[in-house]
Amino acid sequence: MGARQCQVCDNAPSKYKCPTCFIPYCSLMCFKKHKEVPCSREEPAVSMDSQPTQPPRPFEEEDEQGWRLHQTQLEAVVASNEIRSILKDQELQKIILRIDSSENAEEELDKAMEGPHFREFTDKILSIISPEEQSHVTQA
Repeated sequence: MGARQCQVCDNAPSKYKCPTCFIPYCSLMCFKKHKEVPCSREEPAVSMDSQPTQPPRPFEEEDEQGWRLHQTQLEAVVASNEIRSILKDQELQKIILRIDSSENAEEELDKAMEGPHFREFTDKILSIISPEEQSHVTQA
């Protein structure tokens, strides 16, 4: 695959991509010109036609058992470059979206756990939130 053309000046091959919208550009001058108008990240195109949806529940809302992670555990997940890298996988994004938007999220989660890819992801999160033992989730 050859070099892409700068989409700001259309005169040179691009060397860089905007970190927000990923538009290719060739120089600092083109980057500054591009940033004169605010840009935004495009949402991944996932078909929601066949999936039931429900509004996301607020973070503060506890689940039925009252389990809650500590702030430090959540921050450890956010800070993990390995988790960020894993989350770039589009198939994993689709699985998470399907679970999150399902009217029966527990059933979707059970289905996802049958696959090795999602299980690997959840095992990695568990190893980050509780490196000593994988049952460090506390009850609120």
